Amino acid sequence: MDTTKNSRVASGSADAIRIWGAEWNQKFRAMLERGWPLAEVAALHDDLDRIASAADGLHDSELAGAAVELSVYLCSFVEDGRNPDASQREKLLRLSGALAGNTTAAEAPVTAFVSSKPSRLAHLLYVSDDAALVAELSLRFAERQVAMTARASVDDALCRPPEHAMHVVLVDQAQLDGLQRLERAALNLGGSAGRPLFAALLRDSSLEQRMRALRGGADAVIEFEGEPARLAERAARLLRERDSAPLRAMIIDDDRSQAMFCESVLRHAGVETRLHTDARQALKEFSEFRPEVVLVDLYMPDMDGMSLVSALRAQPDAAGAAIVFLSGDQDSETRFEALAAGGDDFLTKPILPRHLIKAVLTRGRRVRQLQGAAHAPSEGNTASNVRELNPQKRSSAAR
Repeated sequence: MDTTKNSRVASGSADAIRIWGAEWNQKFRAMLERGWPLAEVAALHDDLDRIASAADGLHDSELAGAAVELSVYLCSFVEDGRNPDASQREKLLRLSGALAGNTTAAEAPVTAFVSSKPSRLAHLLYVSDDAALVAELSLRFAERQVAMTARASVDDALCRPPEHAMHVVLVDQAQLDGLQRLERAALNLGGSAGRPLFAALLRDSSLEQRMRALRGGADAVIEFEGEPARLAERAARLLRERDSAPLRAMIIDDDRSQAMFCESVLRHAGVETRLHTDARQALKEFSEFRPEVVLVDLYMPDMDGMSLVSALRAQPDAAGAAIVFLSGDQDSETRFEALAAGGDDFLTKPILPRHLIKAVLTRGRRVRQLQGAAHAPSEGNTASNVRELNPQKRSSAAR
């Protein structure tokens, strides 16, 4: 960001931030005409995050919302180094137009990345080069009102994205090396349905292979014992439960505007959130919400962040939660003290959307993986062939 824009934003002018958004839109469109130069895309993405934060600071919720939505959609392309296809470029242009206040562009019908046609079917993407199993599963899923889209490889899935929003992505064991790449494209694969659930299909269910799947980003592991009908039923069960399993994040910040900005960013990324401006109330409600990630402002009037984290860590339900501190404090000693007090990460205000998304999704998935490992059946237990990583589901089912 150049010094002229810095000074204009520092002046607190609402008009200046709007002008900045319009200029960004012009640069982005000009860049698209030249192709997709990754360095330039990354630089524009950085500026976009700053526009979102600056707009939020000036209480321009319309501009902040448009910037956040575009930033979240753009994030997976930047992180994975992928070029958007023609329909994805149309969506990028539409979102960019909204950033510039171009309501005509924002409302114009386009061919979306994910079909906007309503569908009552659940959608599953199966990545496998086993043609015989693909054909069998297609029939078995159809019997269960599940529409299956098959791709022979991860590259194929990324180059030819499914027409509909995917609710579950099932990856065959032979394709696990590409699971992280698929996971980074989660927001695009899920589209309007939010982040899909990622499941690994294991033919070899050894501990080594399960850990390989978890490290790759799998939310669940399904063991395949050679019976397609049973496999389809297990995957269908994941689909039925998918909507109740988004990552959960609790935001604790006495600055309601900042907290609402973080909430908006995370909801666009498919994360379920709960916001608190009262630290003591957050402590009371933690066990009921059971978030995987807690965002904590370092400095609050009723209870500072370090004291709050100490109190949280004393609760059995919070022992495994990831704590991310939020603060404008640039002092390295303060950061060290915060991490030593029980924090797992530290984000400096103003919070940039892509940094927030990456911190929450990475930490949250890690918590899910550890929870799943702790609750997974032993090697000799064959009662359950679906190893889910959300223990809350089991407790709910038991009730």
